[in-house]
Amino acid sequence: MAGAEGLPRDLLEAIYRRCSSPYDRARFAAVCTSWQAAALEWRTPLPALPLLLPSTGIDRRDRMARAYSLEDGRVLRAPLPYFPYGKRIVGCHDGGWVAATSGSLVEVVNLFTGARLMQRDLTCKCPTVLGMTDKISLDKVVFSEEPVTKGCIMAAITKRCKIVLCGLDGKDDSGWSTQGCGTHEIPNLVDITFYNGELYGLSCDQYLYRFAIGRNKDGASAITLFKQLTAERPIYCGNAKYIFELRGKLAIAVEILSICSAPTFRVFELAVYWDIITRSYYTWVEVTCLGDHALFLGPGCCKATHVSSTGVADGVVEANRIYYTRPEGYANHLPMLDLGSCAVYCSVSDDVQRPNRIMSQGYYYREKDYGCNYSEKEDTSWHNTCTWVLPPHF
Repeated sequence: MAGAEGLPRDLLEAIYRRCSSPYDRARFAAVCTSWQAAALEWRTPLPALPLLLPSTGIDRRDRMARAYSLEDGRVLRAPLPYFPYGKRIVGCHDGGWVAATSGSLVEVVNLFTGARLMQRDLTCKCPTVLGMTDKISLDKVVFSEEPVTKGCIMAAITKRCKIVLCGLDGKDDSGWSTQGCGTHEIPNLVDITFYNGELYGLSCDQYLYRFAIGRNKDGASAITLFKQLTAERPIYCGNAKYIFELRGKLAIAVEILSICSAPTFRVFELAVYWDIITRSYYTWVEVTCLGDHALFLGPGCCKATHVSSTGVADGVVEANRIYYTRPEGYANHLPMLDLGSCAVYCSVSDDVQRPNRIMSQGYYYREKDYGCNYSEKEDTSWHNTCTWVLPPHF
């Protein structure tokens, strides 16, 4: 049976299957109405690779920002439809959802549909020395599931209260719950994630914690118990940075610092061992190959994503590679991307000769000089950088 425009159906389908990026699939559907119908018939949700997006928290700069698609190998010509100008992105979720803040104001918005779930001030209700409440700024936000799902919980690392929780179906500020405010009970965390419906945290000394979430007397989501799971550090010459899910297992990335070269990362999976005395204990096992996944690391987003086996003709994404972002630092001889509000310099690790290291590629933010002063007041606690955002599946 002949397909669209007289092409055999099997040949037309083969052409469509070679369209690995969303932009290629859009071009395929734009050929004619019959090709569009064929695309709708064959379309299956494909994992969308993250976009690289500048996050400055300054309204005027954000309006000039453009996202970069590694999948298509180019900077997008138009801004994302519903970028929260003047707010810094501190968290994201599949489907285009982000958490953005300005001071103590936090907003959950979809960059592609414009849907907004909440916009409110975050205050600490624990008594201060003067008997007043303090406003809280967020460092990292994660979601237990898709934000529009009933019962979704938003968890955040903060400067003031270590962890705060919020049910996205809460109607007012009573939905917020602060944890570990002004105490040393909860450890200092560098990253958090939801895994199999439970909240996990990674401390700066590379220990793993699991948090049980229940309800407090006001009915708000609250941490009722936390437990240290690991008793050993996977490596002593690196800094714990990220925690994430990798091929169905909980994993962490530890940064190996180098004075003479760009940083590299080592990845470890959580493993459970059994013995007669302790019955079970947790430990870290190093991962030396990501398989058909690529790992994206940055502020507000840490994601292991499957890379299509068909490859990307014009893109730069490769499986078994780590892509990370940095707030500053660059070398003039490195390749440069112009993202409108900033320049980004790319760096590739020099670990080609090390079989036990996963290659990494860094993107370094550099603020562009516009020759003018902005009236916007910058948040001095935040270093301008680029973050990864997760578009809807195509």
